[in-house]
Amino acid sequence: MKLLQSLIPQYRPGLLTVLIAFVALAAISSQAASDTDVTILKAETVLIESNTVTIVGAARASVTLTTGDYKENYKGDTWHGRPASRITIKADKATFTIKRQYVKPQVLSGVNAEHLKATQETFEKGWQMTVEAAKDLQEGREVGRIGYYAPEIVIRNNLLHSVSGSGYFYRKQ
Repeated sequence: MKLLQSLIPQYRPGLLTVLIAFVALAAISSQAASDTDVTILKAETVLIESNTVTIVGAARASVTLTTGDYKENYKGDTWHGRPASRITIKADKATFTIKRQYVKPQVLSGVNAEHLKATQETFEKGWQMTVEAAKDLQEGREVGRIGYYAPEIVIRNNLLHSVSGSGYFYRKQ
């Protein structure tokens, strides 16, 4: 917080909280702009645990990659101000791990406690949506996409090998 306050002179206690809540709400909406989207084509294994959902199977992924350094006046597609492009990668058999998002317990008290608790509630709703979609996949039903936010991605032999990180699994709409 102190670092943020030094970077933003006009910082008010509620500003950060409003930004966190906005990002959390955007993250679980079906219109959220994730930087990696995975569509499961065929699942071999679906494992639901308290803080992770792990899927092994065939998939197609669309990944945003940076292609250069930050350029203030760049006019094309960007990711955090850096030129970027989106590629599609095939996975014949890969592991996809969705990690539960949470607000760190130590920040749930103090000036922003109410807003951070609301953010945690939003994360919980997103996690429940993820678990429901995973159960649908376990039962063989068609599901939507997994939307990841800055995940770890491994590519081997020109095929997607694994994706792991925070994100949400959307039910088919």
